[in-house]
Amino acid sequence: MKLFSRKLSKKVIVTTGVGLGLGLAILGLGNSASADEAPQTVNVGNSSKIVSYSSGHAERYGAHRVAVIQEAGTGQYLFCIEWSKKAPSNEQISKRYQANPSVQWLVNNFYSDHRFQSLGQGDEGDYWLYQAVIHWVADPDDHATWGGGAIQDVLDQLDPAVRAKIEALRNEALKHNDESTSEIVTNNHNLGFDPSKLEINKDDLQGNTYKKTFTLKSENMSNVSVWLKNAPEGVSLTGKDNAGVNFKDVWNNTGLQINIPYKVNAEKDSYTFTVATKGNWEKTSKVAWIYQGNGDTQKVAKQDVKAVSVPLDAETDMDVTVKPAKGSVQFIKKGTGNNNSDRLGDTEFKLTGGDFSQTKKTDANGYIKFDNLPLGRDYELTETAQPNRYYRTMYHTTITNLNGDNPLQTYDLKDVFNKKDHQKFRIVKKDSQGNPLKGAQFVLVRSDSENAHISVEEAKKKAYRQVGDELVEGHTDQEPYVATSDEKGEVFFDMVETKARDTANYYAVEIKSPDNYTLSQTSVKLLSNPESPSVVEGELQDTTNTLPATGSEKLLLIGASLVVLGVLGTGVYYFKAKKVN
Repeated sequence: MKLFSRKLSKKVIVTTGVGLGLGLAILGLGNSASADEAPQTVNVGNSSKIVSYSSGHAERYGAHRVAVIQEAGTGQYLFCIEWSKKAPSNEQISKRYQANPSVQWLVNNFYSDHRFQSLGQGDEGDYWLYQAVIHWVADPDDHATWGGGAIQDVLDQLDPAVRAKIEALRNEALKHNDESTSEIVTNNHNLGFDPSKLEINKDDLQGNTYKKTFTLKSENMSNVSVWLKNAPEGVSLTGKDNAGVNFKDVWNNTGLQINIPYKVNAEKDSYTFTVATKGNWEKTSKVAWIYQGNGDTQKVAKQDVKAVSVPLDAETDMDVTVKPAKGSVQFIKKGTGNNNSDRLGDTEFKLTGGDFSQTKKTDANGYIKFDNLPLGRDYELTETAQPNRYYRTMYHTTITNLNGDNPLQTYDLKDVFNKKDHQKFRIVKKDSQGNPLKGAQFVLVRSDSENAHISVEEAKKKAYRQVGDELVEGHTDQEPYVATSDEKGEVFFDMVETKARDTANYYAVEIKSPDNYTLSQTSVKLLSNPESPSVVEGELQDTTNTLPATGSEKLLLIGASLVVLGVLGTGVYYFKAKKVN
């Protein structure tokens, strides 16, 4: 049956959150009690009513007659623990100490929803039953004979069914011989974090610091501490948005923040550490307090609340996994040739920074990307191999954009150009009718003049020489490089070193004509700069007639003889005329 009772006050202390189970800490009760527990004094009402239920029913003069003791105003039953003294009545009594576990269990069980034993005679009948057993277990050596005798001495006077309930209730009470099995805990405790696990990654990088917030959750906790475990040097805890927090006393629903300088373990793919918390459980429970008035009246047990702060040894951890942001560098490798449209595929680059080194090649379109780069350092980008032989100058730069106070995670250099420093020239040699001429020999000369008239002798001195696979200026100790027109009249000067000059004039000078042709007096002008097409072209067409072919030597001799004869004839005529005169 349900006994009427008053509501007990609960102390709810809010501090911090989710994660511990009940049952770890009903240990160490020598702690300071809260002010929200049982009152220091109790007013006892009139206790003149005497009852006995030794026969199973209410009677005035049965065995072990007890006074019905109740708190004034509330009617709460009070249980005496001294049989040999008179009950307090109409007086104020004061709290002394906590009842022993067996008495405490009996008092709590009486007020529970399911009493261990009952006479079926209402609250008063069960009050007599529980009071009788409390007399027995509180002081089994008290054999005072007044009031129908001590219960342990009058068992044979009880109805057998009543005696069985008395003995069963006593035996059960004696099993509850410690605090944890005799009290009724009225609140739980929880402590932890929301979320219970935390991941920090590139999205949490703000400026030069990773920042991630979480919330401390608790129920009925106090003096909650929060700290870092196994965190790298430089990692710190603050309140959310860097608010100040007392980490020795963190309250429930407090927003907290982890701060990690971005250079910490930047080279690692991931690392972990822990945020830990623990505190005191502000435990409340229903217990039996012993109250006493003057020394002549009985001490009585009253159910009320006990509040105690219980330090919990167990801590709650939140695992933090950090995946440092990685940087990337990308660009398109181009050449200035063909009006800056050359794509330099298969170009090899090496990127280094500290102990980091990575080598990659551009794709067919010149695109390249270096990724998984640790932040917080400068990088050197060096071109190490260039398969396009018209680009011999290697690119190099220092990249600082992944370092500093606001490091970029992606740095795009856009288009990276190499200046073309070698050129291919093609000219076509034709006769006056526009037909290709084979066998014409040319040298190549660079001149600052816009309309250079270069003699064969001068051209040979200034002409480009072949050194290795390229044509270069200087090296006058070597023979000039001579290019000869083929059957199509084509003449090629390939791999001409231009030194990436902004603009330069080149002249193809004919130094030997094909057989039976006169030497051209005109040079072919070729204009080149780093943006020039792959092949710079020119044309040379003769405007003079060819020399006679078959019998030409005889005709020359005849002509020469006629000239000589004419001169001689003129001389003879002149001599004769002078003599006559």
